[in-house]
This record gives sequence, C-alpha cells and structure tokens, in this order.
Amino acid sequence: MDAIDIQILEELKQDSRKSFNVIAGGVGKTEATVRRRVNKLIEDNVIKKFTIDYSVNSKPRTQATVKIEPDFKEIKNILKDLKTIDEVTNIWRLSGNCGIFIKVEIESIEKFNPLIEEKISQIKGCKIIETCFITDIIK
Repeated sequence: MDAIDIQILEELKQDSRKSFNVIAGGVGKTEATVRRRVNKLIEDNVIKKFTIDYSVNSKPRTQATVKIEPDFKEIKNILKDLKTIDEVTNIWRLSGNCGIFIKVEIESIEKFNPLIEEKISQIKGCKIIETCFITDIIK
C-alpha cells in the first residue's frame, strides 16, 4: 500500500459514495486506476465494508446503563432472556462480583420504568442493583 492508496482510503472514509471519477480528480490519477486500486484494497481485505451513518428521527433516544446481580444458577437463562429484549443494546458479563452490566436505549424516559418493571425484573434470578442515565457521550 502506497501514498495513493492511503489518499483513496481517506477520500472513501470521508464519503464512501464518492465516485471513482471524483476520487481520481482528488488524488491525481485516472478513474480506471482508482477503480483498480479500490478493487485491490477490497481483495486484500484492507477495505472490509462500506457503511453509512444515518438518523431515523432527529429526537435523541434515552440511554441508560443497568447493573444486574444475577443468581449464577440462572446465568445462562438470564443472558438468553436479556438478548431477546429489543431495548437492550449491549450486554457485558463482568468478572468478580460485578455481575452483568447492560446498556438500554428507549424512546423517552417515560418508557424506562415499564422496561425495568415489565421486562428486565421479570427475568428469574435477575436483581437490579443500579441504573444510570447516560447524559453525554464523550467517545
């Protein structure tokens, strides 16, 4: 991989929808050269996928973390049941006495208590220890 490949990657990173012709103008090569190099970068698994950022609606969703103290006799069932809850976006099983830590995403704060009361706390062996609302994402 050389400097031209890196320039092509940077162009695609900024906007993966850029045409090969536009990229070619930016890096000073022909469209055919850019096309060939991009195909080679894909073939060499340097470019793994093309993706997009999107927003379905502009209203920010409410996110929270929930610390769970599991009954370790029920841990497999607890994890299986947590996976089925749509609002649960991440599940971490932690070492030591930390138990399970999950992240949930809901439409509004009013949906939080029903999620806890009607779904998460209904899981056998699942004891909720602490909840925290995410107020700012730094990284």
